[in-house]
Amino acid sequence: MRRVIRVEQGPQYDDSYPLSQGIETENFVFANGMAFDNETRTRMAEAESIADETRIVLESLSAVLADAGCTIEDVVKTTVYLSEREYYDEMNSVYTQYWKPGEFPTRATVYVGIGSQCRVEIDAIAVKRGRS
Repeated sequence: MRRVIRVEQGPQYDDSYPLSQGIETENFVFANGMAFDNETRTRMAEAESIADETRIVLESLSAVLADAGCTIEDVVKTTVYLSEREYYDEMNSVYTQYWKPGEFPTRATVYVGIGSQCRVEIDAIAVKRGRS
C-alpha cells in the first residue's frame, strides 16, 4: 500500500514541483513541510520570523500525519533543514514545544540552500500506531 497525502493545511505543490506533502504506507508515514505559497512560489507571507515559519511547518506536518491517523507523537525521526546556522535557536525554541520533554524524535539538522525563499524545511517519519 502506498497513498499520497494531500491536505489543505500544507503547501499546495502543483505539477511543476515533483514532491508530495506526505506518503502513507502500511506501517509508516513520510511527511514534508515548508511554508511555501504555491501562488507566489515563495515563502508564505505569514512566515515573517523563523519561529512563525517553524510553527507553520510543524502544523503542516501535523495535518499530514493526522490524515494518516498519526500525531506528532508518532514521529520517530526528523530532518530539519535551515538556510542559515543563525536560525537554529529560534527554530529550536518552537520545535521543542511540539513534543513532551524527553520524548523527542531522533533528529538531524542540516544547513543548506532551500528554494523559494524558505528558511526552514522539516521532514518526518512516523510509525503508525499498533505497527512496528
